[in-house]
Amino acid sequence: MGLDTKFEIYIRELCKRIKNKDVHAHIKLEINDHLHTLKEEAMSTGLSEEEAIDQALARMGEAEVLGKQLNKTHKAPMDVKTLLPVLTASLFGLLVMYYLQFHSAFTELQELKVFNKSLGFYLLGVVLMLSIFMFDYRRLMKYSKHFYAATILILLLTVLIGVRVDDVPFLNVGFATINFTEITPFLLVIAFAGIFHSWDWNDNRKSWFGIGMMSIPISLMATTGAFAATIISIIVCAAIMRTSRSSLKQAITFAVVASIWPIWNLLSLSQIYPMVSSYSDFKVGEAYFIGRALQVTPSFISEVHTDFILAYIIYSFGWLAAITAITLVIFFIYRISITAKSVNSPYGKLLITGLAAVFSAQFILSLLTNLGLSPLTGVSVPFMSYGGSHLLLEMISAGLILSIYRRRKAKETVSLIHDPQSN
Repeated sequence: MGLDTKFEIYIRELCKRIKNKDVHAHIKLEINDHLHTLKEEAMSTGLSEEEAIDQALARMGEAEVLGKQLNKTHKAPMDVKTLLPVLTASLFGLLVMYYLQFHSAFTELQELKVFNKSLGFYLLGVVLMLSIFMFDYRRLMKYSKHFYAATILILLLTVLIGVRVDDVPFLNVGFATINFTEITPFLLVIAFAGIFHSWDWNDNRKSWFGIGMMSIPISLMATTGAFAATIISIIVCAAIMRTSRSSLKQAITFAVVASIWPIWNLLSLSQIYPMVSSYSDFKVGEAYFIGRALQVTPSFISEVHTDFILAYIIYSFGWLAAITAITLVIFFIYRISITAKSVNSPYGKLLITGLAAVFSAQFILSLLTNLGLSPLTGVSVPFMSYGGSHLLLEMISAGLILSIYRRRKAKETVSLIHDPQSN
């Protein structure tokens, strides 16, 4: 057995006791360096190499004991403050779906079995969220360009062969009809976080090239008529630009110019087909603080399970329930914004900032629509509105956020191992 092989065996046995594999590489490097330092110190006193190695190992202590200590130190943390609002908001949405299916006059929703399907989506979403939490998000970075190309291809197919259901563009993929424009902002975050995490926006050529890359999906989305998703994507792009060290002027200019076409089209269509929020169909005074769900079902509110779920909550469950739901989402967005500041990896910081931008824009637009202050439709409330594709993407995004939090200190070196006999 080679002398240095003793070090390798020691480190291997030590790492077996550390469950968080994310820190194995750092620990191996640091322990190996520390062992060689102890070995050199011992040899300087006149010991042979073999004796010096044995002394270094003895001074480090038993691999099993040290491994257990390091396992406690480097446990993979779960961000409970992010997880709780996600689960609570999901349960809130599930409760609304239960009421809509079993205790409302919406026969079409009863036939659709919104509660049964939502329960399946939520359970699958939780499994995906926890699986992504265990997954090292940094592995996605090398596939960023693939995500970008796939997103462009999907948008092209939506434009060319997509079908419109209630004026919403869907793409038939054989086993399901999916609204890909709704999930495009999430895909763009994953793509652009990897592409622009080390982008030089001061380079004139790169700056224009980056703007061009962002403009292509924005233009395709505007062509589909998915105005809400287009606006959200523009906000995401501006946030990605600013976080990747573009100038504020560049980010604002891009956002303003990119918004001209979709806003112009939206205003043109709104004159032909007035889009009025169903919330404006009843007076605010008709909604009680604790709700009136057991007395009446507001049949005049359309899309109560998707776009106008907040309006339905306000009317049927009261302002208290609505404020609670809104607070949950706001706290979730606030929490991930705080997490973004603590992330060391530029890629992770860009990824979590982009997701925060998606959830923020989505929530604000949804709130404005439900209060009759925006003509935009097709905006779901995060974790609450009915729907498979957007709900699963939101859960996966929450898993990514938890994964980033778990590895937020990834660029830092592992805490130094102090020589137990150095005191």
